[in-house]
Amino acid sequence: MVARKLNRLIAEHPSSSKMQHYRPLLVILDRNMDLITPIAHSSTYQALIDDLLTHSANRVEFKVESANKVQEKKYDLDADTDPFYSRHKFAPFPEAIESNGAELQSVTTRENAIRSKTVGGHTVGGIDGVVVHEDNNAASELASAVDSLPKLLEQKKQLEIHTSILQAVMNEVASRDVPTFFELESALATGQYKSDSSKAKNEVLELVIDPLKGNVEDKIRLVIVFCLATTAPGSDVTEVASKMAEALGRMGSPDAGDGSKPMTKEDHEKLEKGLKAIEYLKNLRSLQMIPNISEAEKVYSGSSNANTDMLTSFMTRASNQATGLLAKATERVSTMFSKMHKHRATRIVENLCEMKPNSEDDEYLYLDPKVKGDVDMKALRNMTRAPVREAITFVIGGGCYAEYQNLQMIANERRDVTYGSTELLRPCEFLQQLGKLS
Repeated sequence: MVARKLNRLIAEHPSSSKMQHYRPLLVILDRNMDLITPIAHSSTYQALIDDLLTHSANRVEFKVESANKVQEKKYDLDADTDPFYSRHKFAPFPEAIESNGAELQSVTTRENAIRSKTVGGHTVGGIDGVVVHEDNNAASELASAVDSLPKLLEQKKQLEIHTSILQAVMNEVASRDVPTFFELESALATGQYKSDSSKAKNEVLELVIDPLKGNVEDKIRLVIVFCLATTAPGSDVTEVASKMAEALGRMGSPDAGDGSKPMTKEDHEKLEKGLKAIEYLKNLRSLQMIPNISEAEKVYSGSSNANTDMLTSFMTRASNQATGLLAKATERVSTMFSKMHKHRATRIVENLCEMKPNSEDDEYLYLDPKVKGDVDMKALRNMTRAPVREAITFVIGGGCYAEYQNLQMIANERRDVTYGSTELLRPCEFLQQLGKLS
């Protein structure tokens, strides 16, 4: 319905007669085609900021404890004016940390080199403590270096801001053991438990009843992925959800003896809504109103021996850093980003762009503003179609940074990929919406 209305509006638009030969491919998707991506845990820098910190309209907020004081930090993140964020927002989290450390060290070294050039008795450029010799060449070189100092200090300031953000994300990653949830969800979503649903159930159950791993929403999100990504009976999903609720209810009690903290009123409210969301999705799955991911998933593995060696090397260096940024979670984070897979939206768009047979290219409805009615797919397949140079993906429903970034896997020098959605939601916000649908 949406596609047909939009097609009619484009056809009636005055500029439609001036359409170029190479036109963008607009792919309209319903959120129900993949409910896992917006609820599962992510691994890239930008997506983790959005998931683990307070993030809205490109502003990130978090708290920092220092000298028995809690400070509120607020930063605006703009890829157009922040070179580091522009380069690394799509990067795996460890890569962003490593790059931040290396760039900050480089900038600091250059700053110190400029400030230490004192070979005479005159200041240059109004910078205190920087003096030069009377030699014209030396003075000219140092004056040029000093002129670059303000820009260098601005770059250092931006890198230090990202150091604070990375630390805040790392604190959440470590305290909630996010890598464990990420790994299990990825394994479920890529069909690794397809032939052994009993093992999947046991591993999910073991994690959601552990009082020291994850918060309430982390556990609920895992159960939802288990429900959507496997063919486990509804009774198994109900059992896992019930035992999770029981374990959460025992947290902080004297007989627990595990050092866990009792649930707050807010936690109880989140659990209640989460259980409603699980029940709603379980019923939706039983009515076959959502696709079974485990049967359709085609895994793209980005791991290799080279990647594994790189991560091992990185974690060795990170554990020795003076800042101790990764000290609390070195062992777990090293395995968090060793694998990547194409999400459902990415596979759909790729198949449509590359006109792959026996895929969505055969199943999806094609509409062309220049053609009245539906496009004859048999005739279209026999024609030589122009390659897709620009793909626009729009999801009717809640979108997320993880889906947006995953789509960039199929963008290249020959094709641009743009992403849009009805609204951009954090995983916890999407979870709340699901809880209201029951």
